[in-house]
Amino acid sequence: MSSFAGRMKEYPNMSLDRFDRENLHARAYFLSHCHKDHMKGLKGPLLKRKLKFSLTVKLYCSFVTKELLLSNPKYAFWEDHIVALELESPTLITLIDEASGEKEELVVTLLPAGHCPGSVMFLVEGAQGTVLYTGDFRLAKGDASRIELLHSGSRVKDIKSVYLDSTFYDPRFYQIPSRETCLHAIRGLVQDWVSRSAYHTVWLNCKAAYGYEYLFTNLGDEFHTQIHVKSLDMFKKMPEILSHVTTDRATQIHACRHPKDEEFVPASRLPCGSSASDGTPLNIISIKPSTMWFGERTQRTKVIVRTGASSYRACFSFHSSYSEIKDFLSYLQPINIYPSVIPIGRTHADVTELMLMEKDIQQAQHLHKCLKIG
Repeated sequence: MSSFAGRMKEYPNMSLDRFDRENLHARAYFLSHCHKDHMKGLKGPLLKRKLKFSLTVKLYCSFVTKELLLSNPKYAFWEDHIVALELESPTLITLIDEASGEKEELVVTLLPAGHCPGSVMFLVEGAQGTVLYTGDFRLAKGDASRIELLHSGSRVKDIKSVYLDSTFYDPRFYQIPSRETCLHAIRGLVQDWVSRSAYHTVWLNCKAAYGYEYLFTNLGDEFHTQIHVKSLDMFKKMPEILSHVTTDRATQIHACRHPKDEEFVPASRLPCGSSASDGTPLNIISIKPSTMWFGERTQRTKVIVRTGASSYRACFSFHSSYSEIKDFLSYLQPINIYPSVIPIGRTHADVTELMLMEKDIQQAQHLHKCLKIG
């Protein structure tokens, strides 16, 4: 859950993933993705009023995020104020103070975040140095070295500050299986179950509104079927996802939601109320993608754990693990690191201490490298 207040120390005239309180005075807004903890105040009446009387204020995001946002009627008033930016294309943005006419020029680049559809990191370059806001991200070890625009020629850009997704910056989450590993395990469980009969059905108990499309598209391809969801509205302009989901209940794989999600336990009926057309009871298993649950285990477990007679947990993460974050920071070697999330069960002091330790290690590594070169 993001605890980022919306402002970067270097560029306080822009607001990222927060749209209330002091952020109402920002000259421009940036949305990294469409998860609710990054959208506080985005449909608030004060911001809506500000847009009504502004000629310059814009919301910058990726094309997919724009489509997802505008698929919800509550955000329709943003339509004339959204600017979708191309991924990995540096863009000059001028921030204008409408009262004084003062201008500030920044170059902003959207970089892939690997968190969910449309999610991006913002690389900001201006008079106060180069900073990186990661939003929520899931990058594997070595991924940063393959992002061309984090480099200037053959060397890494000098990053002054990183505003970091520190969701799993905690040794409890040192290693999290890759999405490919999780998919392989889920695929095996689904294959074993649905092949037994047409009445054997799988319910993917996915909590977030969206973000599990990686599972939907891959399972859909593997089993030549579509995944049942409650609504197709958010995917209407994303054909690569739309072709893998359906509102037709006659499928063996469901990801539909129940009004009281946490209280719903599948028996012979699915959350959508679907059952076999001939009255034969369905045999249903639920698979709940989780990360925190696995991190709280005192002993190492498999990627999939059976938790009940017909229920399973699958280790699946939208966020980088502790070791992946350490690799990311070690590669970029920023001067400052600011955590945007406090891991559950930890305090800001805990995270700060880990950050300082990491910074000391980075400085020692850099000194060792310089000595070797010299």
